[in-house]
Amino acid sequence: MQPTALLFVILSIFMGYAWTDNKDADADEVRVFSREISKLATTGHFSAKLKKIIDKLAFPKDWYEDPHVVFDEVDYSTSCSACKAFAASFIELTENGTCAEKINKALIKICVRMNIQTESVCRGFIELNAPVFTWIVQHNSIVTEDDFCAVPLQNSDCGSLPTRFEWTVKIDDNEPKLLDKKRSNSHFKIVHVSDIHYDPLYEPFGNAECDQPECCKRGQGTSPPGAAPAGYWGDYRSCDTPWHAVLDALDHITNTHSDAQFIYYTGDIVDHGGWETTRQGNKQIILDVYKTMKKTFGETPVYPIIGNHEANPLNIFAPATIDDEEISTKWLYELLADIWIDSGWLPECTRDTILKGGYYTVSPKKGFRIIGLNNNVAYTSNWWLIHEPNDLGGQLKWLADTLLEAEENSEFVHIITHVPSGSSDQQSTWSREYRRIINRFANIITGQFTGHTHRDEFNIFYDPQDFSKIINVAWNGGSITTWAFVNPNYRTCTINSKTYEVEDVDNWMYNMTEANLTPDEPPNWVKSYSFKDEYGLEDLSYNSIRDLIIELSKEGPKATIYHRHMSKDAKLAWKPWDCDAKCALENACRIVTSASTNNTDCNYLENLTS
Repeated sequence: MQPTALLFVILSIFMGYAWTDNKDADADEVRVFSREISKLATTGHFSAKLKKIIDKLAFPKDWYEDPHVVFDEVDYSTSCSACKAFAASFIELTENGTCAEKINKALIKICVRMNIQTESVCRGFIELNAPVFTWIVQHNSIVTEDDFCAVPLQNSDCGSLPTRFEWTVKIDDNEPKLLDKKRSNSHFKIVHVSDIHYDPLYEPFGNAECDQPECCKRGQGTSPPGAAPAGYWGDYRSCDTPWHAVLDALDHITNTHSDAQFIYYTGDIVDHGGWETTRQGNKQIILDVYKTMKKTFGETPVYPIIGNHEANPLNIFAPATIDDEEISTKWLYELLADIWIDSGWLPECTRDTILKGGYYTVSPKKGFRIIGLNNNVAYTSNWWLIHEPNDLGGQLKWLADTLLEAEENSEFVHIITHVPSGSSDQQSTWSREYRRIINRFANIITGQFTGHTHRDEFNIFYDPQDFSKIINVAWNGGSITTWAFVNPNYRTCTINSKTYEVEDVDNWMYNMTEANLTPDEPPNWVKSYSFKDEYGLEDLSYNSIRDLIIELSKEGPKATIYHRHMSKDAKLAWKPWDCDAKCALENACRIVTSASTNNTDCNYLENLTS
């Protein structure tokens, strides 16, 4: 799920789920709107003028009950001018000493009247996020409405980022050291698992078409007339993973892949009920899943990283300098450091960087290094970027230094991280600098592994000096959750024992519709395909993948196959597998985009196909 940041009204940015229908108010209306919001916060009453403006901008009633709205595919056209007006109003109210309770009440009322969500959902998101906004305004006098809007709405043409958001990472500028990449005849297996999204409130046969962002939960009543109830093993609609499905997936992995040398887990354990999460609730979910992983996988090491949903509120990762217990992220880093180290997966020497920002490095074999990143700090909905935009936590500088040391020691490297670097969810400066680091050290990075999107997909990095060359590939693990309209999956990777390059990727999955027909029997996990065999490749060399991408960018059998696999074969009447020329190019552009808001790679590909 990609929660898009909104400041269409300040509460919308809190929620990250709403979208508009391009109903921009003109500048005068926006200024009036801002004044009327301030009046509502101070008086507690809607004026006739405010009601008129809100009714004009309101979403269709109960739009959020449509189960076919997949948020990361909606055409977001948020009003930048309205966003800035609301941000200015919020800043003014906070600086003038208006109590937070009054501001929150006003935002909740607007949220409900605009049909953005139900009152309970509006209240939950606003009350969870408001303390962070308030702290930033109270402690950072240079923050403006431009900051509040340009970061989360970077993909909506909401003006240029202020100059303080323009920074670079110092990267070694020597020529890359070329390591011996003569492959061994031997190889080993890695299992790549991602995005479990365990929901402890999942109710089999419950309501899968509710009036909240996540359904199939206890307490949401029964399904509306004509709607099928939630499935036993899970559901394609806006629902996450029940505990028995988590156990089944982990059991299947260990029973089928006892020969795996280690497991990558690329984040997101907590469910999508972001309006009702609590710190203690998230802790318990995280503990339950990781303890079960340890019990199930035994001595097989797991190398995990953090997903954006582990935080509370979701997406919010504070700088290490924030000590305020209510808004600090230290609780999460301390919890994960204890779990990961006590489980025997990571050595004690990783604790310092985990506590600093949720990242680490470890060398499980001589000549091989794993780097686990927390790139959720660069999530466009991480409001702390507004306060501290410059390489939050110093993670990218650490990455560049760690890679330089690995190069000097002739080590090959795998990088595991949650959000793909080209995702629109990645703040543009951070994403650009990450790509610069990959460009410099692509000579030793032999694999990247990501999650977050829940899709069966991959991404590539072109040589910035020669777009006919690919210099790196990132493989996405998909998801155990079915959120939304995808089948559960995980992947296994065949890794060369000498160069640590990916030689093949197998996808394992089951069909949720079929599984729910027999709730008393475990799902039928199958190896759905081998990447090399499915696309007719001799190998997974960069040249082979380059040629494949050109094929995928054009309408044809392979483009249709790739499009079908993106949803992991979830065949739905309203979501066809057919992929015309436009669809093929869009999917291929998604593959080649390695830096957010940068269309250069896509433009190159489009020129090739025109």
